[in-house]
Amino acid sequence: MMKREEILALCTSNPEVIATYIESLESQIKQLSEKLQVLESRLNQNSRNSSKPPSTDFFVKGKPNPKSLRKKSEKNPGGQEGHPGTTLKMVDNPD
Repeated sequence: MMKREEILALCTSNPEVIATYIESLESQIKQLSEKLQVLESRLNQNSRNSSKPPSTDFFVKGKPNPKSLRKKSEKNPGGQEGHPGTTLKMVDNPD
């Protein structure tokens, strides 16, 4: 990296060197910008928008929306109220 005094000295003595130096800096900036864009796009990928497995997701912002929009029933699970039900009867000699 050139110091300010060196740049000013080159400006007064040889402006062509400064023009070449600026062009090289601009090409480096362009290359670094392209590399940054590639890295940012890779960082923004997760299992939902690429073929990566879910175990590689690092920054999960929350659970995805549920797929089913059904609401929970108010009924209790099991048989109907008041139904007596049946069970197997005990035998004296089980097999």
